[in-house]
Amino acid sequence: ARMKSTVLNQADVHDAYRSQFLVYSIDVNGDTPLTDFQGKETTEKAFSLVNRVRATPTLLFFNLDGKLVARFTGPTKNKDEFLLLGRYVTEGAYASQPFTQYKQGK
Repeated sequence: ARMKSTVLNQADVHDAYRSQFLVYSIDVNGDTPLTDFQGKETTEKAFSLVNRVRATPTLLFFNLDGKLVARFTGPTKNKDEFLLLGRYVTEGAYASQPFTQYKQGK
């Protein structure tokens, strides 16, 4: 809830993420139907279980083939860290270093 009121409600955050990502919010306990990356019908809850989402918020980043490439569990400290997380993914830094190491170099 804290991220919604302090980070996710910022216009520049919306602009930055929506220009680089398709953004979907999923209720880990929800029964809303959705189609997974393999084209299989599932629910929000089942999708969350398959992707090992055990805490919220959890941010999952998938590539265009539906492969999970980055994960961040828990709230970011602030808007700047959230924007940096987006850059970490778009730059492909996830392939060579964890986010904590990436942050130290910025």
